[in-house]
Amino acid sequence: MCGIAGYCGPSQRFSNDRLLRMLRAIEHRGPDDEGTFCAAGRNGNGVWLGSRRLAIQDLSLAGHQPMAEPAGRHVVAFNGEIYNFLDLRAELERAGQQFASRCDTEVALHLWAREGPAAVQRWRGMFGAAVWDAERQELWLMRDPWGIKPLYYHWDGEGVAFCSEVRGLLAAEVAPRRLSRRGVQDYLRYGAVQDPVTMIDGVYALLPGHVLRWSEGKIETRRYPAAEASPGMVAGYVEPMLREIVRQQLISDVPVVVFLSGGVDSSVLSLVARQEAGAGVHTMAVVFEEGKYSEQPFARRVARHIGTEHHEVLLRGAEAREKAVEAISRMDQPTVDGVNTYVVSAAARRAGFTVALSGLGGDEFFGGYPSFRRAARLEQIRQWAQRAPGLAGVAGRVLDRHGREATRKLGQYLDHGDYFEHPYFLQRTLFFPKQAEALSDAGEVSPEAERVAEARRQWLVEQAAPLDLWNQISLLEARTYMTNMLLRDSDQMSMACSLELRVPLVDHVLAGRLLATPGPEKGFDRTPKLWLKEVFGPQLPAEVFGRKKMGFTLPLAVWMKGPLRAEIEGTLRRNPGGVWNAAGVAGVWDDFWEGRVSWSRPWALYVLSRWVEQNLGAASA
Repeated sequence: MCGIAGYCGPSQRFSNDRLLRMLRAIEHRGPDDEGTFCAAGRNGNGVWLGSRRLAIQDLSLAGHQPMAEPAGRHVVAFNGEIYNFLDLRAELERAGQQFASRCDTEVALHLWAREGPAAVQRWRGMFGAAVWDAERQELWLMRDPWGIKPLYYHWDGEGVAFCSEVRGLLAAEVAPRRLSRRGVQDYLRYGAVQDPVTMIDGVYALLPGHVLRWSEGKIETRRYPAAEASPGMVAGYVEPMLREIVRQQLISDVPVVVFLSGGVDSSVLSLVARQEAGAGVHTMAVVFEEGKYSEQPFARRVARHIGTEHHEVLLRGAEAREKAVEAISRMDQPTVDGVNTYVVSAAARRAGFTVALSGLGGDEFFGGYPSFRRAARLEQIRQWAQRAPGLAGVAGRVLDRHGREATRKLGQYLDHGDYFEHPYFLQRTLFFPKQAEALSDAGEVSPEAERVAEARRQWLVEQAAPLDLWNQISLLEARTYMTNMLLRDSDQMSMACSLELRVPLVDHVLAGRLLATPGPEKGFDRTPKLWLKEVFGPQLPAEVFGRKKMGFTLPLAVWMKGPLRAEIEGTLRRNPGGVWNAAGVAGVWDDFWEGRVSWSRPWALYVLSRWVEQNLGAASA
C-alpha cells in the first residue's frame, strides 16, 4: 500500500523538487519508505515517478518503489494490493520468471512486462498504478474496476501529472487552487464530488476500470474489459466464494483487524475471518454515549459468539468538535461522511494494526438499502410525472409545504427534479439544482468538466441498460454512492492514519456474478440481504438479521445542536472563499433546527466551508 505521484511530458515543466513536494503532501499514505525515478525521454520529454510506501507484504527493502524490471524497460509505481498475486506468481515462475521479493508489486510488474495492458484484467484487488514503458516511450495509469483506490491527474496540453491525492497536485503547483464549479454542483447534490470531476478545476479522477495512456504529448483514456463475462450465481456459492476472498485479503506481514458494528455485513465478514484465520482474530467498533446511535451491545454479542478479541473506541460528544475539525483537515476532498471512518482508523492504528477489513459493499451488492424495495414505486411516480409535469409540479409544491421530511423531499423532486433521470438519484439527492443555485452562484462550468461528466453519465447508462430494475439500483448505488463517497472516504480517512483498509465485499469477480443474477432471485424485491441471511444466518446471533438496520452514523444530529453548534455557525458566517449565499445558508440552518431537513444538509455546507478554508483560502473563486 502506497501513495504514488509523477509526471510525464515536457521536461521544462516539471522538476525533482515538484515531485518531492507531491510526495511530502502524501507522506501519511506511506511513512515507511520513499522512492523516486527520473528519466529523459525523446523529443525533450521526461518522466518522473515517485512512491511513498506503507509496507504490508515483504517488509524488506526488496519491496522498494518505484520498481524496475531487470531489463529496465518497465518501471512501476503501485498503490494497492493484488490479492491473487500468489497464483499469478506461481504461473510466472512456471514460465521461468525469477523474483527478488515476496511482494505483489513485483508480480504486477512482471505480468505487465509479459502481457502489457492486458495484464490489468488479471489483477484481482484494489489499485491505482503507473507504468513507464521506456521502449515505447509511454506512460500508463490504471485504476481498479470499482475505484477502491484513487488516482488523480492534471493535463496541461502536453504533459500529465498524477497523484494518489488531489492535494499532491496542489502542493506541486501543477494545477491552480481554484474551485471547480461542477464539483460544487455535484457536492451539493450528492454530498460528494462525482468522479471524474473533482473539487479542483482542471484536476480529474481516472474512472474505475479505466486506463490512461500518454504517448508523444497526447493522452487517451479508455475502459479495460473484464477478463471474461460474469455468469450468474446461486445462494449456495456465496459462502465458498467469500471464504476464498477473505483468505486472500487476510494475507499480510503486519497485524490485521476487522471493523465490527454488529450489523449484517461486518458480522458476516468477522465470522468468516475468524473461521478462516482461527483464534487471535481482532475486531473493533466505535461506540457512543448516545444509546440511540451506539451499536455497542450488538457488536459485543457478535464478538463473543464468534470468539474474536474485541476492541472498542468510545467517542464522546465533548470530543465532537475536535474530531470533526481534525477529520475534515485530513480530507483530500470534502464529504458529508468520513468522520466515523477517521475515528475508527485512528484508533486501529494506535492499537498497533496496519491493515483493517471493512464490510463496505454488502448493502450495494446484496440489496441492503431501502432503495431496492422503493425502486418500482418511484419508477411509477417518475412515469406519471413525465406524462403530467404540470400536475406533478403542483403536487410537489403541496407536499413540500405540508409534508414530513421524506414527503417534502419527494415534493421537491416533483417540483425541481429531472423526470427523465433514473429514479434512484432521487434517494441520494441532498439539494436539487434549483436549491443549489439558491445556495451558491454556480458560475460557469468549464467545457472540459462538462464533457467528462457527460461521458461518465453515458458510461453509467450503458452499464445499467441491460440490467433489471433491481440490478440497476445495485449498479448505481455501487458506481455513485459507494465509489464516490464510501470508498473514497475509506481510502482518504484510513490512509490519513497510515492504515490500509480492505473491502472484501467489493471484490470485482463477486460483484460481476451478483450483477449477472436477476434481482428477484436474490430477494432484492422483498428481503434485504436474503442470500447472506440464508447462508450465514444459522451461524450468527438471531438479531444480526432480525433487527432494524442502523448504519455506521455518528450522532451528528445531536452534536450539531450541542457541542458543534458554535463551530458550525461561526464557520458558515465566515463564508470562506465566498462560496455561499448568506440568506440561503441561513435558511438551511433554520430548517434543520425546526426539523424540516435532516442534519446532512447543513453539515454539507459546513464541511465544504471548512475544506475551502483549509485548502484554498481566498483563491477558491
